[in-house]
Amino acid sequence: MAEHDVKDARALPQASGCEEGAPRARRSVAIAGMTVREIERMVAGAPPEPGDILWEELRADPRKGVSQVLERLARRRARVLRERDRLAGLRHHEAELWASGCELVAGVDEAGRGPLAGPVVAAAVVLPRDCVIAGLNDSKKLSPKKREELYRVILDTAVAVGIGSSSEKLIDEVNILNATHRAMRDAVADLGRVPDHVLVDGTSIPELSIPQTAINRGDERSAPIAAASIIAKVTRDRLLVKYDEQYPGYGFARHKGYGTSEHLAALRRLGPCEIHRRSFRVVLDAGGGLSEQYAKFRSDLLSAEAAEELERIAGEIARVKDSLVPYELARLRSLYKRCYVRVRAGLAKVG
Repeated sequence: MAEHDVKDARALPQASGCEEGAPRARRSVAIAGMTVREIERMVAGAPPEPGDILWEELRADPRKGVSQVLERLARRRARVLRERDRLAGLRHHEAELWASGCELVAGVDEAGRGPLAGPVVAAAVVLPRDCVIAGLNDSKKLSPKKREELYRVILDTAVAVGIGSSSEKLIDEVNILNATHRAMRDAVADLGRVPDHVLVDGTSIPELSIPQTAINRGDERSAPIAAASIIAKVTRDRLLVKYDEQYPGYGFARHKGYGTSEHLAALRRLGPCEIHRRSFRVVLDAGGGLSEQYAKFRSDLLSAEAAEELERIAGEIARVKDSLVPYELARLRSLYKRCYVRVRAGLAKVG
């Protein structure tokens, strides 16, 4: 799991006096003798609320500049209320599960399905029931600086955080979707506590024994999924920054492995490095395509007419497997199975 060094946890600023029945601060200030600039400074740190004496005094002041100050205060208050309502809505799915008897509800999301290099990383997060994290949102909607801030807050606040990842080699062997699901299952297992229910972004996680609910656009509709998206994104981005030092020239620290024009130009110039996903067509083409050794084994498997012949070819592949890239080896294994079924069934050769 990524280390966590958290120093500041920021809760949503509550709009004091907005709640039904909440006591209102009533201040009386002789604003008639103050300049507009002095009034702005006075209300900047502790803005009044509708119903406060100061709010009414601002409304009664005939100066245009004071009216503009009041308008800005009203817009600021509306933003705070909208944000409070948005954050409260992010706990809706958990609240339904809590009401049904679930205690621990984990959110799961991933980062890195689309890049040409590096692992896919998944995270699972369980948040406390009373937890409100200001600014929490889908990681893709946040700046890198804000993601880093929220990453520290989430690690400091969460009941449990789990991380799972699938390497580029595993991605080449089992394909990106299966590798993503494996990383998600590993993230749930890494929580250290078995959740009662899992909320997952997008589609359900196969072979997960825990009850789960898939939520479309879950990273912007569920607090624990949004938190998981941030943990996964920051964890993966930090790893790609390290890879940039290990494999200079590709620009991993800037594009994080995605297929930007800079990355594609580097691929054409340098060819793939160890962390590139050889099963992705762009990377495959940049590396000169599939090897001649792969092409020969493929041809031999397709032309085999007996199970014994297929087994002999499989033995040859096993002896030289270290010289094949994982993607080639995975494709040959798949082709062997298809050919074996065809031969045993007496069917025509696989095309």
